[in-house]
Amino acid sequence: MKKKVTVTIGREYGSGGREVGEKLAEKLGFTFLDKNILNEISGKSGISVEELMENDEKPSSPFRESFIPYDFDADTLSERLFDMQADLILNKTREESCVVVGRCADVILEYQEDVVNIFIYANMQDKIKRIMRLYSMEDKQKAAKLIKKTEKIRRNYYQYYTDEVWGDKRNKALMINTSATGVDGAVELIADYLKMKGYVE
Repeated sequence: MKKKVTVTIGREYGSGGREVGEKLAEKLGFTFLDKNILNEISGKSGISVEELMENDEKPSSPFRESFIPYDFDADTLSERLFDMQADLILNKTREESCVVVGRCADVILEYQEDVVNIFIYANMQDKIKRIMRLYSMEDKQKAAKLIKKTEKIRRNYYQYYTDEVWGDKRNKALMINTSATGVDGAVELIADYLKMKGYVE
């Protein structure tokens, strides 16, 4: 490795983005940050991993102010989790090369040097096939509904915490369609890009 770099990966649900990130980190010897950071946050905060997972990559409820007294200064768990994840991502990426999947990392790290933002997407039919295979589903319509629901949550989460558009190509180095490249092809494309930019040998 020539110099420290962070790769952020935004992804459509069912596109294989997490697998791309995991394989890229393994190939290059980078630290991989995804849901695994919840274990560390749980240990530091005392909040159970299960409770953190319930609030992971989800926007704060738009109705929360109705249930919180006017003078009660407190964030929802999803907001506290976002702040804790942001701190952890900032600290980890300052120390070592990382691949970070989701969690608005591209915006969290927008003022940090040597950050490469990637977005992974795929054709709907391929996303349906992948989700059906991963979760042993037999109903294509249910898989499609799950994809649309999950992507809506991700889109709202991203907009809530960044005030920007999820999947916007303007701050991405690469937009990769895994329907065309496959997961392994996407990994190779990103690795080649990092090599071209002088980050890896």
